[in-house]
Amino acid sequence: MKVFFIVPPELHFIEAYNTKKVDKGREFRQKLGILAVAGYLRDVGGITPRIIDSLADMLSLEDIRKILKKEQPDIVGFSVLTFNILDCLEVVRIISEVSPATKVCFGGFHPTIYPLETLSLPGVDFIVMGEGEITFTELVLTLKDSPHAKNKEPGNLKELGGETNKNKTIPILDLTDSSTEKKKGFAAIDGLGWKDQKGRPILNAPRKPVAKLDTFPMPAHDLIDLEKYSLVLAEDAKVASIQTSRGCPSKCTFCDIRLTRYRYRSAEHVMEEIKFLTGLGIREFFFLDDTFTINKKRVYELCNLLIESKLDIKYKISSRVDRVNQEMLDMLAASGCYRIHYGVETGSQRLLDYLEKGVTLEQTINAFKMTKKAGIETFAYMMIGIPTETKDDIEQTIQFVNKLQPDRVNYSICSPFPKTKLYETALNNDPTMEDYWGEFAKNPEPNFKIRTLNEYFTQEELRNIQDKALKRFYFSPRQLAREIYHTRSFKQLLLKAKFGMRFLSPRFK
Repeated sequence: MKVFFIVPPELHFIEAYNTKKVDKGREFRQKLGILAVAGYLRDVGGITPRIIDSLADMLSLEDIRKILKKEQPDIVGFSVLTFNILDCLEVVRIISEVSPATKVCFGGFHPTIYPLETLSLPGVDFIVMGEGEITFTELVLTLKDSPHAKNKEPGNLKELGGETNKNKTIPILDLTDSSTEKKKGFAAIDGLGWKDQKGRPILNAPRKPVAKLDTFPMPAHDLIDLEKYSLVLAEDAKVASIQTSRGCPSKCTFCDIRLTRYRYRSAEHVMEEIKFLTGLGIREFFFLDDTFTINKKRVYELCNLLIESKLDIKYKISSRVDRVNQEMLDMLAASGCYRIHYGVETGSQRLLDYLEKGVTLEQTINAFKMTKKAGIETFAYMMIGIPTETKDDIEQTIQFVNKLQPDRVNYSICSPFPKTKLYETALNNDPTMEDYWGEFAKNPEPNFKIRTLNEYFTQEELRNIQDKALKRFYFSPRQLAREIYHTRSFKQLLLKAKFGMRFLSPRFK
């Protein structure tokens, strides 16, 4: 069984919270979602997949075409976000041309929130909704054992109101009815979307999230060349990403995982992955948890294990400002944490409350003071263009950043993501507003433009404010001196220089 995962080349850019020049100058991160599914498929399913990362490997569509034509994989999996679906579909078109027998499976956030729309796209044979490790592995094993996938279709056809594609109602099979006979083949796989022999989309019952993340094997870091990945603002030239938890209990209205069940790996389980990666030459880590510090007991346990291990490593994390204290920060610093990314968002308490952040400006100030006292760098994530935000509010935010004096900052434009409370509230409150995300999901087109929901500024005005704020921070004498002082390698110097040149060039180039 020949299984491929493909990360497509970046050919289409949906400009959202960052400008094009900032996003394209970013970095190459390991795709942890793909690595996690690949690790499970190999360790549990007994099949070792091939990972083709077009970004890290500098591959063009023509390169992908040659590989697919030669290899003829049985199935190709994609990790699909709304922002990269156009690029994924470019590769799907190539698959249909040079390897038509190859099955295509879309997993990730986009098919999870837009399952019927995604499954109805040309060339997409399967989708995985929710966490993909078990579902995708069961799909591959089903294809392996029964190549023609002859399934008895339980249930009765029904129409879901409102679920349409090109103005036509999409019929699906109801597989959640307990009265149906025992399911077989694809129908038995929870979390899977597939098509019957007539091409009708079928959505199976959702898969329940795995409660104990320690039961998952380690992501398959060894299936990629770690030398090809980098983070532009990292201290070391060779960096690996680790995810130690899933879900977030916070209520931020702009976030797509708000109020989702929080689950975490044990400190011992995380240490196994860290030791494995240090064996591959990694000395710096970025913990990708949305809030690393939710479970304080586990933070202390992991810090103690890191200190006891005497490993020569450093790492950075993300946290809420109300989830740290001085004791924890000192422990984090002692165990190798050198930077904390804080979602500050705004310098207006009114807007913090509007976004349901659940924190105060005073808590933010205290968190930054404590973090600096511990000797840890701070990275402040700010937002402009929040609905109802005025010119005075934006100036207040910029002044608040000056007061915090973070080591680094990012100003993003508030771009409501699909299915978030911020977006759904706007739809419900404005009967004239089009569900533009839903329309894009049904018919992805390259000329798609994201809209802001701020009534006082145009998109271009917000881009100009963002551009000026970032330049004012990063090209200040203090920050330039700091960046030069903290450059540790020639590779890092080149990344920073490239990043800086994008700021100096005309916008959006």
